[in-house]
Amino acid sequence: MKRMAHIAVLLLATACGDAAQRAAEDALHEGAPPYREGRYEDAAAIYGAATHDPRVAYNLGNTFIKQHLPDTALRAYAQAIERGTNDADDAMSWYNMGNGWATLAHDADSMVDRGEELLKGMRIEGDDIAMKLRSIVARDSIQQDLQRLEHLLDSALAQSADAYKNTLRRTPADEDARYNLALVQKHIAMRVKEAAEKAKNQQKDKDQELSERALKLMQQADELVDQYKFTEALKLLQDGLKTDPSLKQKQEYMNKLDVVTKAAQAK
Repeated sequence: MKRMAHIAVLLLATACGDAAQRAAEDALHEGAPPYREGRYEDAAAIYGAATHDPRVAYNLGNTFIKQHLPDTALRAYAQAIERGTNDADDAMSWYNMGNGWATLAHDADSMVDRGEELLKGMRIEGDDIAMKLRSIVARDSIQQDLQRLEHLLDSALAQSADAYKNTLRRTPADEDARYNLALVQKHIAMRVKEAAEKAKNQQKDKDQELSERALKLMQQADELVDQYKFTEALKLLQDGLKTDPSLKQKQEYMNKLDVVTKAAQAK
């Protein structure tokens, strides 16, 4: 993503204006040196005392971006927009909000990739029942985390695109915003295409799934599980698999039952 500006200030006499105005001018003046020197935590502490001023809130957001805290920066930019008084300043905040959301999307995308690679490498095998149980719980937890990350990724991309559009509404000649918007929209389009392919593949799997008899066996097994009769549920499905190959689709479910059954027997 391109560019991020920091609001600079001239040396102004702070004797003029009310206390709030003086506090804002002081923050802008005092926060600039540590920001330029890369002491972003120090700058944030100074700016944080006067966020009633949109210029200060904007600069505070920039310090958080520099500290790799995009989610915190977004709140500061939102304050700057809420309290802003002109399109030019609002456009700067909207632009950096677009960058912040794009950063969150990139981070979520990277975590999804790492999580999927981790899942591929997980194996539930061996004779240690306790280890198998931990592996199942860990895998299920990772899968749930991946679902949340996928939702965050899509939401962050949409928010980023909206922020760049708001920038362009205020400053139509901003080519950096236009370029960044195109990148985000390309990513959104790619994810839509991937989702369509995934849905298509899932439909193919569904078309080849369980027979009517297998569905009934699964219903009976679920009822047994609800009664904590894991051994009976497992035997029912294993016997059914001998005569109905479609139950192979539920092999993972049977593996879980097998682990739970052996764990119960071990106790």
